[in-house]
Amino acid sequence: MAGWDGKQGRRQREICVRCGLEHYEVMRLRYSIVSGLNGACCIVDNVAYRPAVVLLTRALPRWWRCELGRLSMRLDDRWATGFWTGPEAPCPTGGLCRACGRRAAWLVVGWQPEFDEGPPDPDWYLGSNPVELCGWCSLGGEPIDGDEDLQRALAAARSHSVSWRWRWE
Repeated sequence: MAGWDGKQGRRQREICVRCGLEHYEVMRLRYSIVSGLNGACCIVDNVAYRPAVVLLTRALPRWWRCELGRLSMRLDDRWATGFWTGPEAPCPTGGLCRACGRRAAWLVVGWQPEFDEGPPDPDWYLGSNPVELCGWCSLGGEPIDGDEDLQRALAAARSHSVSWRWRWE
């Protein structure tokens, strides 16, 4: 049986030379740090991404862009805790939302080669021009057949999601 010393009859332990903790304790601590950073990011998102807050902070050159979540992803990559991998993992953030330009994007509207099979439909404009959006912005139900339609949909999404009162559609 792996991990057991037959002579002593007890499990061999892997001890970290820096902190003196066992390996599983170190990994559990690292997983807690990665998870905690993501949780803190979600709490900040709930306040900083409200439409009225985004509207008030438009004059600022830069606003909250999920820095704690990005740090959490970097630490997970470095420590290999597995928090950001697997079917139960949270959605990772991308760049900025193309509609509002202030929030981190985590949704993609359009064709994605890693998820969609085969080439995109050539008649579908968003198939060759995917759009990254935040959770507050939506392109609406109108068909998008070109750059003008896309710019019009993005402007409408911006006006709906960056206002004093956000409206459900």
